[in-house]
Amino acid sequence: MTAEDLTAQLNGEHASEALSALCALAKTKQGRSDTERLLGDRAILSALAESEQPKVRKNLYRLIGALQNERDLPILCRALETEETMFAIPSILLSLGKLGAKDVLESYRVPVSESEEMDKHVAEIALAYEKAMQRFETVDTSRIERLARPYAIDCIAPHGFAAQLKDELRVLGFSGRIKGDAVRIETDEIGTVYRANGLVEALLPIASDVPMTPNAIANAVQSCIGTSYRIEVRGYLKDRSGFIERLKTMLDGRNNPSAYDCELRIDSRNDVCDLYWKLWNVKDTRYPWRAGTLPASIHPALAHTLTRYALSFVKAPHPFVFDPFCGSGSLLFAAEVQRNGTKLLGVDKSGTAIGIARENAKAGNSRARFVCRDILRFEAHEGADLIVSNMPFGSRVGSHRDNESLYARFVRRLPNLMRDDGIAVLYTTEGKLLERLVRESPRLLLKEKMRTFSGGLSPWVFVIEKQIVPDRHGKGNGNEFRSADNHNPVS
Repeated sequence: MTAEDLTAQLNGEHASEALSALCALAKTKQGRSDTERLLGDRAILSALAESEQPKVRKNLYRLIGALQNERDLPILCRALETEETMFAIPSILLSLGKLGAKDVLESYRVPVSESEEMDKHVAEIALAYEKAMQRFETVDTSRIERLARPYAIDCIAPHGFAAQLKDELRVLGFSGRIKGDAVRIETDEIGTVYRANGLVEALLPIASDVPMTPNAIANAVQSCIGTSYRIEVRGYLKDRSGFIERLKTMLDGRNNPSAYDCELRIDSRNDVCDLYWKLWNVKDTRYPWRAGTLPASIHPALAHTLTRYALSFVKAPHPFVFDPFCGSGSLLFAAEVQRNGTKLLGVDKSGTAIGIARENAKAGNSRARFVCRDILRFEAHEGADLIVSNMPFGSRVGSHRDNESLYARFVRRLPNLMRDDGIAVLYTTEGKLLERLVRESPRLLLKEKMRTFSGGLSPWVFVIEKQIVPDRHGKGNGNEFRSADNHNPVS
């Protein structure tokens, strides 16, 4: 439902549900903006604060925290003094923290439990108060370049591209061994590690195959607790928040999701887990070109490793690299980092995408050029040494039915977009469709394919060569781009 639909229900019997849905909507910038506009002078919020239904009041407090508008602070302050329903008080405290009301929180006193019935509510109030106050803690914001001593570091690569990351780390002076999607090295030069553009994240292993219990984990990490940290549990299918709370108590109670310089990563696998530290205070100046993104933009580390893989098939020292569905330009910028002096051209039919790509080029001082044009209607004077592209796929950029037509028409044009010795490296979840079309083309040859994993999807990477089919005079097919509608050439 839209913000308009939900705000219209705030005066009715479904006000509690509408408030809860508005909280979820307010997590997005647009949803928050729409809700703010519709609430107007806030009279409805003041009225809801007087509701006889505790759930309505509780969800109202949550919404105020989600909106984070200081004009709503008086409603929370009044509620903190008058609210008698204990299960609603944690929402007041958490929202006060989000609105930065430190002085109000400092004057509050957590109630003392007077019965077993109150124990649970008082514990929840105490926990909410602690989380709210954690927002005002400060951490050292300086960025480190070197660790106190050499540590084993698991350098995580995009799925399927550990070999490319290992090669990049070797150039930076590190020798390592591949372990799944990680390259394990040993060094104290953490700042240099974060010069690897293909690095997703760097994790410092603590222990592996630890029993998945708070006691066992606490014993494993007790000797290396950082000064400011948060606990991150992945793959755990039971009560995650309860598990974190028990673990926090067994450590030192300083888990702070609001202000931290390192993360205790717990990767759960059934009854055991692997433990890591992830440092958040490492200097990272990669990707200056990433000023703007699109919903379908490729992760910059994946863009780097994918283009590193693609460029390994290219013979030209300074190739012409072309992206026919360039989006925000990530693949071209990644190629430029690896092959200085390379000619770079991106095409996309979306004016929004081209605008972002040009802003990114400016931010990264890139020589890449971008043209707003449908690739099926684009022409240029020369073929590309390398065509590399994150093809349209998924719900964000059309449907499978749309892609059937688009891919068929694009594959027919593909040989004319390439030099005779050119290579195309295409990334897509439409693996079956693209492979069938390439195999049916007499002018294309599928050289390699590999499966990857990214963001819950399993895209394929296809490496495609151009097959030279001599004409009756013994000549090749030519390299020129030819447009479907005879636009003037774009060199």
